[in-house]
Amino acid sequence: MKVTLRYILLFVVLAVSTLLAACAPSDLVIRPSYQPIGESKGAGGPLVVASALETPAGHGGAERVQFVYGEVKDTDGKVMGSVVSQTSPTAVVRDALQMELLKAGYTVQVAQALPAGVEQGVVLTAATVTLDEVSSLVKIEADCKVNLSLELWKKGALVRRLTYGKNVSDFAVRDREQLHRQLLQKALGAVMKDATADLVKYLK
Repeated sequence: MKVTLRYILLFVVLAVSTLLAACAPSDLVIRPSYQPIGESKGAGGPLVVASALETPAGHGGAERVQFVYGEVKDTDGKVMGSVVSQTSPTAVVRDALQMELLKAGYTVQVAQALPAGVEQGVVLTAATVTLDEVSSLVKIEADCKVNLSLELWKKGALVRRLTYGKNVSDFAVRDREQLHRQLLQKALGAVMKDATADLVKYLK
């Protein structure tokens, strides 16, 4: 009887510990990466990509800045933590665009502002990435949104304003980091595919 009672108490302790761990605040630290999806094309000439966008950080101090991408919630909507990274969302979008334009054949220079009279230039006027997660004991659901606005300049004159956006969702039973990486790649890839196609077309 004592042995049975001991096992019951042990089971209760383990169950409570598991529930407390599941309910504890938990930040998810991501390391964003992107693989270009466009086709390699012939040289498109020099192109300046300008971005002075800054994303305020929500975590950390001066020594280790972490940028907040979204929230981690439970199924009741309670915020359990944040999705964070040491890479800013605007940098992720800018770098993805640079990679796609390089693959398209342009010689890309990144700057904070376009030089006066630039022959070909792109200005990022807005770039956001959000990653939100809902976690339960059964599965992990995540939602990723990418938005991009830019200006196209030729011979020192503004010729186009373009805006793009993509929202993708999925779930997994484990490996939450991989789930977020896949969603980010999918959302970024869809936005970059449309943006690069338009830029190549309008820069001709």
